Amino acid sequence: MHRKWWNLIRIRTIETGAEPGGGEPPQPEPPQSDPQANTGGEGDEKLGEHGMTALKNERRANKSLREQLAAANARIKEFEDRDKTDAEKASERIASLEKSNTGNAAKALRYEVAVDKQLPKALAERLQGSTREELEADADSLLKLVNVQNKPNVKPDPSQGKGGDPKPHSLSEAISAYYK
Repeated sequence: MHRKWWNLIRIRTIETGAEPGGGEPPQPEPPQSDPQANTGGEGDEKLGEHGMTALKNERRANKSLREQLAAANARIKEFEDRDKTDAEKASERIASLEKSNTGNAAKALRYEVAVDKQLPKALAERLQGSTREELEADADSLLKLVNVQNKPNVKPDPSQGKGGDPKPHSLSEAISAYYK
């Protein structure tokens, strides 16, 4: 754990440009309402106060850079589209809609096969194949695996539960049945 802490300090000093071992230790910042910073990963609580501050700062910077990248990509797309004719723009739009339609049709077919084969909904996305027959074959093999895992390993005990002899209605019948 000491080594992990030292690596965090080294990363922090490299980011800020400060010399290791010199200057003041980084001061924790007040918590911000950054939704990504609040969703900690597994083991985040082990980082300590300074580690959590550094992690939140990294996540904030990452989010900012992703937003800048999306804006830059949109700007590039705008420059590329500037010189295109209306027919080229329409053909690109049609191509993207056809691709989306194909994906949606494949997803609908997977769910349809899953419903037909009574496969759990959570496993429908795992079906593989391009035709209905391939999807059905994959669903059958997946069902075999699911049924094997769900099959109980305990055999019923025949001595428990309702037996073959009728239950006596009175004490005298019970006594006579016992002495037979």
